[in-house]
Amino acid sequence: MQLFLTKEINCHVDKNIMTDPFSSHFHMGWLNKLLSAPGKSVSGEFLNSGYQANVVIPNYKQRIAEHYKEFIKGNIDTYCTEAGLPHAFNHFGIVLKFEKPLQLHLHDRDMNMVDSLHPIIKNAGSIIIKNAYLDSEHRSMGHRNRFPQLNFHVDRSEKQPTHYSMYTRNPFDEEQKQPRKSSTLFIASIVGHLQAVKENLISANSAKGNKGSYVIFQKENISELVNNIIIEHAWNEPVNTGEISMLDNITCLHASYYPNIQEKGYKIGVRYVA
Repeated sequence: MQLFLTKEINCHVDKNIMTDPFSSHFHMGWLNKLLSAPGKSVSGEFLNSGYQANVVIPNYKQRIAEHYKEFIKGNIDTYCTEAGLPHAFNHFGIVLKFEKPLQLHLHDRDMNMVDSLHPIIKNAGSIIIKNAYLDSEHRSMGHRNRFPQLNFHVDRSEKQPTHYSMYTRNPFDEEQKQPRKSSTLFIASIVGHLQAVKENLISANSAKGNKGSYVIFQKENISELVNNIIIEHAWNEPVNTGEISMLDNITCLHASYYPNIQEKGYKIGVRYVA
């Protein structure tokens, strides 16, 4: 397994020859254990590094229903169906933090994610991995971007096969090795819709489906919403630390958040995977 730990080794992996180590460890049994007790941490060891995993927002569906109870008349699942939106996640987001820096192989040259990321994102919406970076063969792929302030949007449509977004901080890059001054925020699609209804940006009776872009939460205290209905990837791990996060654009929206609007931070790595 040293192949995935060496700092600068080329490590193209043919799935027909080698089992994917990430999926072999972070499999459905591991995911079910984590989601069955969302208020508890799951600890373990992967590639000689200890780690701790947590659900970011347990009981997410209940939190949404409570936060927007003025606008949801009846069952939240029924509301989502009638609004033409994906149902809310029972529990939202997973954060996985390694004790030692790890190089991970998470997608191939054709931008296909390793197998286990699909059920993780399907069931939890997003995952944030701290103290890890992509393997050297794929580290420079994609582009860099800085998203508009509190413009919750999607990068891709369901018609595109690469509808998952992967965001990266490269610890070997002179700029990205530093902690970032801005965050990336994640919400479920239904939260974008309901917040837009609350702010009278759309009509609850006529708006159907995901608009794909909502400029929202402009007049609210974001810190009171983080870990309640919003996930924040702060990109604030120490110098020379890699960070990765992923979401599905079909079920989630994301935006940048600048605590100080004058300091937007560097552009984060962006790539689209299937």
